[in-house]
Amino acid sequence: MNDKYDDIIFSAQYVFPVTSPVVKDSAVYVKNRMIQDIDKPGKLEKKYKADVAELGKGILMPGFINGHVHLELGPMQARLEPKDDFPAWILEIIKKRLTLSKKKAFAGVKEGINALLRSGVSGVGEISTLGIDKQSLIDSPLYTVLFKEVTSVHKLTGETYQKSPSMEERPFPHAPYSTSSETFSETAERFEAYGTHIAESIDESLFITGQDNNFTKRLSPLIRRRPLMEGCRSPVDYLNKIGFLKKKATLVHGVHIDRQDLEVLSSHDAGIVLCPRSNAYLGVGLPDIGLLYQYPRLGLGTDGLSSNYSLDMMDEIRFLYLIARPVLKSRAEAFVLDAATIRGARALFIEDKLGSIEKGKRAGLIYLDTDVAKNIYLSIINTPVSQIQNLSKELL
Repeated sequence: MNDKYDDIIFSAQYVFPVTSPVVKDSAVYVKNRMIQDIDKPGKLEKKYKADVAELGKGILMPGFINGHVHLELGPMQARLEPKDDFPAWILEIIKKRLTLSKKKAFAGVKEGINALLRSGVSGVGEISTLGIDKQSLIDSPLYTVLFKEVTSVHKLTGETYQKSPSMEERPFPHAPYSTSSETFSETAERFEAYGTHIAESIDESLFITGQDNNFTKRLSPLIRRRPLMEGCRSPVDYLNKIGFLKKKATLVHGVHIDRQDLEVLSSHDAGIVLCPRSNAYLGVGLPDIGLLYQYPRLGLGTDGLSSNYSLDMMDEIRFLYLIARPVLKSRAEAFVLDAATIRGARALFIEDKLGSIEKGKRAGLIYLDTDVAKNIYLSIINTPVSQIQNLSKELL
C-alpha cells in the first residue's frame, strides 16, 4: 500500500455517494483502503488528524463496476471477422482461441486492466478461460469476481475456488448451448455464487425450445441436436427448472428475456449484467430497457474485445444512455449511473464492498474534474475519460 494514502481525507466540491443525495463541499476519510467516514472536511480533519487531499471543483464518487469482461481474449480483436449470425461467431471464437498464445493473452490481460483503470473502474467481473489472468488482477487495485469458465468439456471436478481480500472465485458454466444441464445443476448444488451467459441471441432461445437454430446447424456435433429439457419456454425458464437460480446467480446479457422471465429472476433475486455494445456488435439485438430499468440487480459490462471495440467503461455508459434516453427520458442519467455503480455491484453480489460511498466499504473512488453546476448526472455522462482520476490506483 502507498503510505501516502494510508490515512487521508479526500475533499471535493461535490461528493456523490450514489445511494444518497449529492453533498456539496464534503469529504471522505480513508484508512487501510477502507471508507471510514463521510463529513465536512474540517470536521474530519479535526476528528482524525489526517492529511487532506483537496481534489478541487469536481465530483468524488464510487468507481464503476465492469460486470463482465474477457481480458484474456483481448488479442483476438484483430483476428476475428464479422459474422452473419451469433453461432457462426461462437465457432470462430472456438477456432481462433486454439491458436492464441499464452504470451499474447497475458499481454492482453495487462493492457485490459490498464484500460479499465483509466476509465474509472474499481470492480470487475472477469471471465477466466485460460487461467492466466488471476495474478495480474490480484496485483491490481481492482476488486475482482473471477468467474472460472466451465463447459461440458471442462468439468468442475478438482477445481478449487478461493477467496481473498481483493478477489473471489466463482464457477461460470459458459452457456446452455455449450454446457450440460448436469454441470449447471452441479454448480448450483456445490456453490453459493456463480454466473453464466444467458438469453444472448434468438438462436439460443430456439435451441432451448427445440426449434431449428444455427447452433445445431453450425456447431453440430459439438452440441446436442435435441433440446436440453422438454417443455422449456425460454433460456431463463430452463435455468429455473434445473435449479440454477436458487443461489446467487449472475446472468450476463439477457437480451431476449420477457416479463415472465423477469418475474422469475426477481423471485430468485438473480443478478443481470447488460453488455449492450457487444450485443450491437454481434447483431443479436439490444436489451429491453423499458422492461429492465427498475431491476435492482442490473449491472453493466463491456464484454471482451472479441466483441467490442474498447474496454472503456465510459463508452459503455454513454451507449447505454443513448439507448435508454428515448425510453426513460430524464430518468436515463440516473439509471445508467446506478447500473454502472451500485446496481452493478448488486449484480455481482458485492454491494457490501463497492458501488457506493458508505462507511465500511472499500475505497474504490474516482474523481471527475468537471463543471457540475448545471446537472451533475449529465456532467458525469459527458465527462472525458482524461478527466477521471482513479483514486484506487493511488491507494494500492
